[in-house]
Amino acid sequence: MDTLIHADIFFFVTTIAVVVVGAALTVLIVYLVGVLQNAKRISEEFRAETVLLRQDLADLRAEVRRRGAEAGSAMDWIGRFVGMKKKPRSKKK
Repeated sequence: MDTLIHADIFFFVTTIAVVVVGAALTVLIVYLVGVLQNAKRISEEFRAETVLLRQDLADLRAEVRRRGAEAGSAMDWIGRFVGMKKKPRSKKK
């Protein structure tokens, strides 16, 4: 009889543990689905921006080819993006 009570207690505790772990896994999966949806949205935006970047670079190449010998103007255009280093100011005495 004592063994039967111990078995009932064991199965009761095990059932509670399984329910708690199942609920925790359900919550985890719901959050994981949300994170994956956000990652998909971000990757789609990244893909769209890379297409625009390719178009800008193609326009830049076309501009360089069109101007031919005026390669300095393309360097000026790139310099505006990169931010050329400024010359150090002379110190006042």
